[in-house]
Amino acid sequence: MAQSKELFVRNATGLVRELSPFDAFNLVFSAVLIPVGISEALGFSPAVFAGANVAVSFIIAAILMVAFGAVYLYFTNLMPRSGGDYVWVSRTLTPGLGFVTNAALTFVFLTWVSFNFTTMISYFGPAVFYLWGLPSGIITTISQPGWEFGIATVLTILFTLLMITGVRRVARYMRWMFWLVWIGMGVWLVGMAMTPASAFQSRLEAATGHSATSIIAIAHHMGATQGSGINWMMTLFAMVYAFQVYTGFQWTGYFAGEVKNVRKTAVTSIMGGLLVSAVLYTVGTLLVFHSTGYNLYNALAYIGFNDAAKLPSNVPYVLPALARFFSLPAFLRDYIGLSFILAIFWWTPTGFMLGTRNLFAWAFDRLMPESLAEVSERFHTPVKATIVIGVVVELINVANVYMGLSEFLINIIAVMAAAFIVVSISAIVFPFRRRDLFNESSQMVQRKLFGVPILTLSGVIGLLIWIAVLLIALTTPYFGLSTKPVPMVEAFVVPILAIIYYWVMSAYRKREGFDLSVSFKAIPPE
Repeated sequence: MAQSKELFVRNATGLVRELSPFDAFNLVFSAVLIPVGISEALGFSPAVFAGANVAVSFIIAAILMVAFGAVYLYFTNLMPRSGGDYVWVSRTLTPGLGFVTNAALTFVFLTWVSFNFTTMISYFGPAVFYLWGLPSGIITTISQPGWEFGIATVLTILFTLLMITGVRRVARYMRWMFWLVWIGMGVWLVGMAMTPASAFQSRLEAATGHSATSIIAIAHHMGATQGSGINWMMTLFAMVYAFQVYTGFQWTGYFAGEVKNVRKTAVTSIMGGLLVSAVLYTVGTLLVFHSTGYNLYNALAYIGFNDAAKLPSNVPYVLPALARFFSLPAFLRDYIGLSFILAIFWWTPTGFMLGTRNLFAWAFDRLMPESLAEVSERFHTPVKATIVIGVVVELINVANVYMGLSEFLINIIAVMAAAFIVVSISAIVFPFRRRDLFNESSQMVQRKLFGVPILTLSGVIGLLIWIAVLLIALTTPYFGLSTKPVPMVEAFVVPILAIIYYWVMSAYRKREGFDLSVSFKAIPPE
């Protein structure tokens, strides 16, 4: 049989637009993952960026991220196809750069899937057990590598099976999880608002025998400093965490091929996702300081980050555990802890979906075996691609639990920043490099300010943001090359392998008669 020399594996993707506007919002909002993000940002910043006011960091970062959100919004409007920035960069700059950029981001986001499985056990687990008043022996046992790997493996299998059943069932599952998580998070916010620092600290001392003053003194002994105002330099540096945890609000473009009325929906899901996330991150941070006390919370986080063993016995520092001292009934406090755990189950399908749709897009362009672009007629989803992503997540589980992936995971933000720099450059040059597509685009995309396309201006701001993040990631103690050069180099292994893979596959396809430089000038069909 003669081999087809069509540009793509077929003339239609086979994917069905089954995601409603709320489903699209729910996917990106889950990716922002506020319960985990705020725990990490507030848990790390007092030690890494002493004197930073993280609430202010969230506000400034959100304002700047509007521009980067516009990059993804405009590109989604231009090319609403599965694969997102893979399609955009490969059609704007070069196919190889598009593949490597998207492969790097896919790696980053799939590591989050695996890392959150173990975060649930080793980070949130002890905090929630403390909140519930349960003995720590159980959580100590399941925090051992064998148990962690077993739990992560079971969850990987279950979520792979869920994703195989199709987008409609996944969306239904995520709607239920949205309400289960956000009823609990709403109670958490109300509980903090109702609990003044004096009441919190009084209950803490009654339960543990340690006053706020004594805990702050321990932190001071370890090197913590208490400033009288905002340290603006540290506050600006702390935005690196805000940029990291906000990432996800713009993901609509990755599964744009399955969203109903995607061009309108992208506006509400991307910009709406950023707005809601910014408000909740900022309000949540302010309420943590209100209920715990700014100096006490920073002391707890500082000690917990640097050497948790130096905390007095029975004194917690992870956010869910602090709910034990809220002015709320016990059953509501307990549900807060459950909601932090459930947040992991809420977000995980989004990570899987991003991975499978990117892999599907590569296969559709023949950069992967064409069988990975097959779509099940029964489930309307790329089943084989989903299974492959499940296997990849399991391999990451192995690296995470047994090979020290978690030791350099935070350095992966440098990989993400480098990839987003490329996406921003694509936005800057698109109106000039692909003038044909730009001139045929919607009025929204063609808008200009002082004669310059807004897409270009948004790309410039995005470029500056991610250059700053990259520099901070490479130079900040506890964060980058200044203390751990080998982990930082290891974090870039996947992009390097992606470059080699693209060269090999491009040569192979050329021998088969497929000129990828020609096919990548065209936009994939819907």
